[in-house]
Amino acid sequence: MTEIDLHGFKHDEVEDKLPNLLILHYNMNNFPIRIITGKSEKMKQIVRETCEVQGFTIDDFWNDNPGAIILRS
Repeated sequence: MTEIDLHGFKHDEVEDKLPNLLILHYNMNNFPIRIITGKSEKMKQIVRETCEVQGFTIDDFWNDNPGAIILRS
């Protein structure tokens, strides 16, 4: 499974860079993707909103790590 680890990124950096990373991985057919958010609720919210705007589905049922989000195309 492809991973995008957001540790060390600031919230505004994620808002800027994540959409491009998602499109890149989508074009390379690298799904599902595990996005490592850490424990920050704000980071999780940013990732969820970005994924929703891009039209990707978050798989809450398959994920067993509260510091990660699983994304399906």
